[in-house]
Amino acid sequence: MEFKSHPARRVIRAFLLTASIILVSSHALAQSNVNVRVMAANLNGNTQSYQPFAIRIFQGTKPDVVAIQEFNYTSTNGLGVNTPAAMREMIDTAFGTNFYYYREPFTGNGDIPNGIISRYPILTNASWPDTVQTSPNRGFAWAQIDLPGTNDLYIVSVHLLTSSASNRKAETDNLKVLMQANFPANAWIVVAGDFNADPRTEACVTDYNGYLTDFPIPVDQNGNSNTSMARSTPHDYVLPSLTFTNFETPTVMPSRSFPSGQVFDSRVYTPLTDVTPVLIDDSSNAQHMAVMKDFLIPVSGVTNPPTTNAPSITAQPQSQTVSPGSNVTFTVTASGTAPLAYQWLFNNTNIAGATTNSYIVTNAQTTNAGNYSVTVTNIAGSITSSNAVLTVSNTPPSITTQPQSQNVNAGASPNFTVVAAGTAPLSYQWFLGSTNIPGATTNSYTRSNVQTNDAGNYFVLVTNIAGSVTSLVATLTVQQVIVLTNQAVIAQWNFNSVTPDGSSSTGSTTPSIGSGTALLVGGVVINSSGFAGGDTNLDPAFTTDNTAWNTTAYPASTSANKTAGAQFAVSTAGKQNIAISWSQQSSKTGGKYFRLQYSTNNGTGFADFSTAATMTLATNFYAFTNSLASAPGVNNNPNFVFRIVGEFESTVIGSANANYVAAQPGSTYATTGTTRFDMVTVSGTSIITSSPATAAILSAPVFSGGQFQMLVTGTASSNYVVQVTTNLAPANWVGQFTNSSPFSFTDASLTLPQKFYRAIVQP
Repeated sequence: MEFKSHPARRVIRAFLLTASIILVSSHALAQSNVNVRVMAANLNGNTQSYQPFAIRIFQGTKPDVVAIQEFNYTSTNGLGVNTPAAMREMIDTAFGTNFYYYREPFTGNGDIPNGIISRYPILTNASWPDTVQTSPNRGFAWAQIDLPGTNDLYIVSVHLLTSSASNRKAETDNLKVLMQANFPANAWIVVAGDFNADPRTEACVTDYNGYLTDFPIPVDQNGNSNTSMARSTPHDYVLPSLTFTNFETPTVMPSRSFPSGQVFDSRVYTPLTDVTPVLIDDSSNAQHMAVMKDFLIPVSGVTNPPTTNAPSITAQPQSQTVSPGSNVTFTVTASGTAPLAYQWLFNNTNIAGATTNSYIVTNAQTTNAGNYSVTVTNIAGSITSSNAVLTVSNTPPSITTQPQSQNVNAGASPNFTVVAAGTAPLSYQWFLGSTNIPGATTNSYTRSNVQTNDAGNYFVLVTNIAGSVTSLVATLTVQQVIVLTNQAVIAQWNFNSVTPDGSSSTGSTTPSIGSGTALLVGGVVINSSGFAGGDTNLDPAFTTDNTAWNTTAYPASTSANKTAGAQFAVSTAGKQNIAISWSQQSSKTGGKYFRLQYSTNNGTGFADFSTAATMTLATNFYAFTNSLASAPGVNNNPNFVFRIVGEFESTVIGSANANYVAAQPGSTYATTGTTRFDMVTVSGTSIITSSPATAAILSAPVFSGGQFQMLVTGTASSNYVVQVTTNLAPANWVGQFTNSSPFSFTDASLTLPQKFYRAIVQP
């Protein structure tokens, strides 16, 4: 409980009244008016403790007197739960340090006490027991409030039972007796809060007629008077006494006016700039809507009474730029009827304890940068200053765009780039592993003509006067293109137009070498263009005509693993040592992982090749070569089929992520992502089926010019080795010459001892 008694004010009132009687004969009375906004507020959520969304509604709607229900609060600064310090923190944050409050003395677990919050002093207060409750956890909280002028306001905060209409009527009957016994006759009275009444005709509302009144009925800007969270029932009321209704006035917001009072729903109210810092979904979290009625009350006095001036700001707080660690002081100068109360705000949120005409930020850091303002309040109103912007210079560097991992072919020149913010100038140093790279001192670094020894982890250190920051690691993977020797192309698809037309957006799926068929499987189709730019490294002959097969409509992220992609059929009859090579690229949202599969029965069943083709970037083609020389059934097969299909991450690298992932780090896989195929090539070596070579025949020797010469014949194209010995011993035959039949052999070294010659098939 917190309230403030003003006996001195009572004496002054009596004095002024006496003075006015004495002076009335020669002076006219003067009068001014003060607007008082009264609110019923059961705004907490299901936690039955006030949360930031409710705090923002209080801050934005600016009530003067609140009948609050379920008045519980947990400090955000370690001041406890429902302690006096915690409750003071809530009042200071939601309303201002110049507000008073009373909370019923309920302290048990599960209690939901009522309370009163007021801009004006609380003179007396108490809690009347609700005897209808079987297990009371709240009562009828009331307070006598010292309004400006000659009349006080008696307000009761209620939260009636949900159990039945008859119980709510009994509670109302008891409350009427208590008010009539304790409040002065003809007093200004308001009963406000959560009545839990479904229709407005329920007795707990109508039985006040003749004493309190529900009319006029507040509404939102759409004319809806219901106050439950679902906006289906009128649970909440502000019921003034008939003597007080004479002063009821429209509830005026900056852009709107509500003649009968307002039901505030942030989901409905526009523009929300009227009620900063309220967010559109704040009322979605509250149990009920706030209900408000405004009253324009007279403040009378003698002729030429002291002027009551609303506050005005004569010197605004000023924007400042400081270095980190500095102390910053914001100051405002204001005028108006004293006393003036101050509440400083940071980015439109109250700063706890900042309640004087100046506010100091100590040891300013980047987190303190932003907008500072102050609300100045007195008995006649309030005003908020303009924003003073705090800029903390010498900001340490921060990285806004990290360098990205890349997977490239040997010989490529990948580029790593970082985007950093912070106080200029920024310095950069790139690293490979733990070693800095000489000369790599800008925000981008290009590694030229990379080979496998250039693979590794790259990162950059960014430094300025205020500190430094290290980027995330970008991994460079370098793929060595495998070159298979003695391979002959069986079939190849370069997807270029059959007749070059100078456009990469047109092409053909007819093999450019050999024969075979190409089709898309698993629901994959060609993109809108069908074809797009191809791999200029592997197919550079017609750069302006270079084309790739551009595919899209891959399966949803978690369906159809290893079934969707591009399929090719080619005969390997007469060939062995079969190898498949191709180049492939995905868009940012296209698949990252693909698998090569093959079939030996014309596509009836497929087997996985053991290594997955991995896509990691959207801007590069990657070349792949896989040998199927040891795969059973692939060689010499007229029904050979292979396909390149998308694959889940879980089956590629063994993770738990059983879905497709995007090729570009930071992107999300999408079925609309595209994948391009180029230079799909099937190669192999011929299978030799001829009979074994026959024995060689040596012609009669011919001697000419001191040289010995003879003709060696045998099976055409077979290789024979001419051997020589001097003694016919089996171990002494020495090879002299190898060639394919037929060929001539010449021996120019005709020296003793004697020589014997023979020719045998090359082993």
